[in-house]
Formats: sequence, C-alpha cells, structure tokens
Amino acid sequence: MINVVIIDDELNARLFLANLLAKELGEQLAVIDSCGSVKEGVQSIKNNKVDLVFLDIQMPEEDGFMLFKYFNEINFEVIFVTAYDRFAIKAFECSALHYLLKPLNQNKVEQAIKRFKNTRENKHAVLEKFDVLTDYLDSKSEKERVVFNTSSGFDVVVFKNILYIEAAGNYCKIYMKDQSFKVVTSSMKFIEDCLPEKSFCRIHNSFIVNLNEVSSFVNADKELVMTNGTELKVAERKLTFFKSRISEMA
Repeated sequence: MINVVIIDDELNARLFLANLLAKELGEQLAVIDSCGSVKEGVQSIKNNKVDLVFLDIQMPEEDGFMLFKYFNEINFEVIFVTAYDRFAIKAFECSALHYLLKPLNQNKVEQAIKRFKNTRENKHAVLEKFDVLTDYLDSKSEKERVVFNTSSGFDVVVFKNILYIEAAGNYCKIYMKDQSFKVVTSSMKFIEDCLPEKSFCRIHNSFIVNLNEVSSFVNADKELVMTNGTELKVAERKLTFFKSRISEMA
C-alpha cells in the first residue's frame, strides 16, 4: 500500500484529488492526510510513514518548493501539481521530476502514479533532482546540468563534461570527456531540448556534439573530429547550420 499526503491550499482541489485516487486506485494507495499549507504538510510527513506527496506549487504563505527546506533527507517521493507555463514544464522534464498539470483528471493522475511506481527513487534522488529543477526555474542562472532517466534509475549530467551524444535504438549514449559513457532512455529530441543551444549542435539524426569539443572539420569529407579523436559525419542538410554555429564559436 502506498501512503499518500496531499498538500494544497484549496480544499476543493484536495477533495477532488483524494476522490480521484480513492475511486480508481483505492486498492493500491491510501490518502492518509490532506493539508492546506506547507507547514501542515511537513508536520504530517514527520508524524507518518509517507511514500508519496502530491504537492501544489502555487500557495499563498509558502509555495510548494519551500517544503524541501524542512528536510535534510527525503525518504518520500513528490508529484508536483502545477499550472505553470511551458518554460516551467521544460524545467520539470529536464530534472526528471514527476509533475501533474492542472486541471487534473483521472487519466493524468493514473499516468502519474504509473510513472511513480516505475521509477521509485532512493532517498537522495528527490533532493538532487530538486537542485537541478531550481537551476532551470531561475531564468538568470546559467544552466549547468540535466537529469536523464536510465534503465536502472537516473544520471545527473554536467553539460561541459559531454563530448557528444549518439542515438542507439531505443536509447541514447552520452560520451563524456573522461572517456566514459552513459546510456539513457531519453530520446534525442528530448536531450536536444534540454541542452544549452549555444554549446550544442545536432549534426545528424544520430549525433549531437558539444561545439566546444570539436577539434577540426574536414570540408571535403563533411567530417568533424572531436577532441578525443572521434570522427563524426555531418549530414548534408545540417552542414550549413553546423558551419554557422562553429563560426559563432570562433
């Protein structure tokens, strides 16, 4: 049984979500508390064995993000409930955190629970991912890292340490400057959207390169050489774009 706490300042929203969970998922989980503020939620979490928190973000006294300041360690998982804009949704996706978009419905809630059950985290994961999320939500901060899901959990990847990314069937391989590589379950399109545009370029359906790690380019062969010696083909249709991006780096 999954023990759930709902934190939302709107009573009707709490009741609606609790009813959705009880109606379709009552045999799998139990809503053990419903709280109207972050402080109430913190008290409930500390007094109970909690597996999952549905956490509204926009609340008047303290927003949902403030929940984390009350815990040195997190041994529960969080599904954020938000009406945030597209930019913020990208932040949630690039930090690999669970979220639900308002208005809620049965299908959205069921999918969120399914994702939660498929990716149960260790107690350090939520805080680590939250750190990445706050970087993305701060429009003034330089984005330095991203969280990618893997078959066994997740990896936090620092952008400047990436050499290039290669599509590999249903997975992608991220080759690092230290000669290691990470296999992630994210698509190339998703990875491309998370990477900083000024430093990365899609040169082929199968390759994204860190422009700072391109050593040379042979025009006749349409081939570039990375700083580790790896040679990669540039697709014909990407050639002009790649050259313009490289010239910007000069």
